Amino acid sequence: MGTIQLKTYQFKGSNPSCEDKWFPRVDHYSTISTEELCQLAADDSRVEPSEVKYVLSAIVKQITEMVLLGHTIVIPELGTLSIGADGITVEEWDDVNCQTMIKKLKLNLRVTPEIRDALKKVSLRIK
Repeated sequence: MGTIQLKTYQFKGSNPSCEDKWFPRVDHYSTISTEELCQLAADDSRVEPSEVKYVLSAIVKQITEMVLLGHTIVIPELGTLSIGADGITVEEWDDVNCQTMIKKLKLNLRVTPEIRDALKKVSLRIK
């Protein structure tokens, strides 16, 4: 199993109860490009990297279109993708309004139990 490296930061902000306290963040090693990801996938299969890239592009396009239409997408080895919303509550029915109640939309990924279990087994270390 892998090792995740963490960096620690000292909180500086508007919340006095957290002021000067330390917190961890994941230290990402690098960013994998689409080309690198497609090459890795091609190495794990009998498909050419260029074909992987075309299929990946088509899948991303379809995922985007489907979730923006309100569909939930299940990818068995990864998890479930769906649109979520951060919003506020109102007291009265007359105040219900999508434009003022919804602050932002977001893409949710609920990972599979296998990924969730793998995350529990990852080693952590402070940089």
